[in-house]
Amino acid sequence: MSDYEFANVDHLKRDLAIEGETGTELGLEGGITLIVLAATDANPRWKARREQIRAELNRLSNAMADGRRSRDYLAGIYAETIVKGWHYTDADGKRHVGPLDRAGNAIPFSRDACKAFLQQVDDAYSAVDAIIYDTKNFRGARIEAVVERVGNS
Repeated sequence: MSDYEFANVDHLKRDLAIEGETGTELGLEGGITLIVLAATDANPRWKARREQIRAELNRLSNAMADGRRSRDYLAGIYAETIVKGWHYTDADGKRHVGPLDRAGNAIPFSRDACKAFLQQVDDAYSAVDAIIYDTKNFRGARIEAVVERVGNS
């Protein structure tokens, strides 16, 4: 224990419970929210697999696999170790257990459904990939993904 106690620094400290247990809400455009954990040692599922993940990414890189193969692999890893749930809020404010299928039925969270979602929804995959490695993103209950649109001017 230190002889020093600092005031006004709590916002600079990591929240290990959010990083590895409860997660933070990642709000996506269109009312979909993913509950995500950090890719840090505070996340036991990530920690247990990180060496295997690194080895497989190196193998894919050495095999000169296209970006799609690496992304598909990481989508599965994120579904297993990072994303722990989801929900969808429609335009009327009604909350559903997950994104809707083409028939309008909510899809409950499962690792298989999450992997398929991350493989199909480019902005969702990019948002997860962009935030999980920075512990600063796991200090509060919710963050919003910002998707930049680049157009020809």
